[in-house]
Amino acid sequence: MPDRTSAEFWDKKAETFPRYEPGDDNYEAGMLRRIREAGVDFRGRTVLDVGSGSGMYTLRIAREAARVVAVDVSQRMLDILREDAGKLGLHNIDYIHSRWDDFSGEGPYDIIFCSMTPAIESDESRRKLLRLAGGPTVFMGFAGVMRSDVLAGVFEAYGKSPRIFNNGPEMRRWLEGEGIACRSILVGGQWVERRTLEAAIKAATAMLIPYGVEVERAFLEKHLEAFREGPDDYVERTDYEIEVLIWGQQPA
Repeated sequence: MPDRTSAEFWDKKAETFPRYEPGDDNYEAGMLRRIREAGVDFRGRTVLDVGSGSGMYTLRIAREAARVVAVDVSQRMLDILREDAGKLGLHNIDYIHSRWDDFSGEGPYDIIFCSMTPAIESDESRRKLLRLAGGPTVFMGFAGVMRSDVLAGVFEAYGKSPRIFNNGPEMRRWLEGEGIACRSILVGGQWVERRTLEAAIKAATAMLIPYGVEVERAFLEKHLEAFREGPDDYVERTDYEIEVLIWGQQPA
């Protein structure tokens, strides 16, 4: 199975990866509201965003923070982030193209933010968070549920079982083992993604790459017909459960 932490994998994913959407009523806005309500205040802070991706959270945080250091293994993801930051007139973001294991930051950072990143799975990668933290750390991970109605049929047709991600509970258990108290917030719901046929085919193909599957286009076109809701409008619904972990004190 290809390395989910590799630049090649995420550069390919960037072609169909969600990017920043404005508004206060979408998923990212809601998650950040929960994080603020838990006592994390980004205003005027220096924030390290580990695995920033295309910047769906980075850009929102940068509108409040003094400075955001966005670290990602994918240059293509950082290019998208830079492009969207330019459109929003944000100039307080540092773009760092690096694997997390290779990153040597100028910590401590007031806040560390990590959203769904596979880069933090080993003990050493977790201890690095502790070393660089000068205040609270926010870690968002899957909690055992991520089921796409589109992909379920594709996995079944190709005889593959999708990997179950539990990096949220795994991180919580690690923190408990280290004697570090954290707050846990469970959030469940459903993502709804509308795409053109071409975009839907690209997205499904990219998701099967880690499983060594080359999906036939003819199969996908036929399979996706069940999810078409308009002339070129294909809708994917993904059930999810996320665990948000917060530890460390807000600096004065």
